[in-house]
Amino acid sequence: MPHIDPDKLKGLLGLSLTYQGIACRVIEILPDEPALVLRDSSDSKVIQPNQYGDAGDWMPRTLTVTVLNVRRDGLNPELPELAGFDLLA
Repeated sequence: MPHIDPDKLKGLLGLSLTYQGIACRVIEILPDEPALVLRDSSDSKVIQPNQYGDAGDWMPRTLTVTVLNVRRDGLNPELPELAGFDLLA
């Protein structure tokens, strides 16, 4: 498994990435997994449930996406821009 440098991951905060054809912005880094929390950059909104699963406010869609692929032996191919960053320690 490749080792992702958490400090290099922090450099992705605020950047625009494409995930499954959706333009997104990196809003949070989860270094333990490692994963990125992305916010959909479009104007579409979804109903966000509260901690009990009840409908809440209309919010921009957020997605949590792992940095590594399913086999955990390379970068996630659904985030093609990651290949342009030197994330390995």
